[in-house]
Amino acid sequence: MRRKIAMFIAIAGGILLLISGINGVAKLETIRDVVTDVIGGHQLITSIFTVLIFIAALGGISVICGGIIIGKGRVTIGKILILLGAGIGLIGLIIRIVLPSIQQGGLTFDLELDIGTLGLILSVAAQMIAK
Repeated sequence: MRRKIAMFIAIAGGILLLISGINGVAKLETIRDVVTDVIGGHQLITSIFTVLIFIAALGGISVICGGIIIGKGRVTIGKILILLGAGIGLIGLIIRIVLPSIQQGGLTFDLELDIGTLGLILSVAAQMIAK
């Protein structure tokens, strides 16, 4: 039952991410650049990151596919797809919560709730619900 709920929440979150255009590609490109600088530009590493960046660029579609896969019982793979699709948006959401709190000297949730933010929250909720 939890998987079905997680699936529907992920699908809703993915649709909202599609509408808003949020995806997880920027963070993966940064990680790829750091890894290739440290290890070198081996073809295998470059190929792996190319595939991951492609999946992350799909954003909401990755989240929707992850939700469907969770609904079919493949929870770990579904969670990975959701993470890739919403990755950088999640980091942005955390920054939008933490930065004003630091600037104002206390924890505050003065967060503008737009479609993309709601999609990210639903994506994270789907990952947490799926077990």
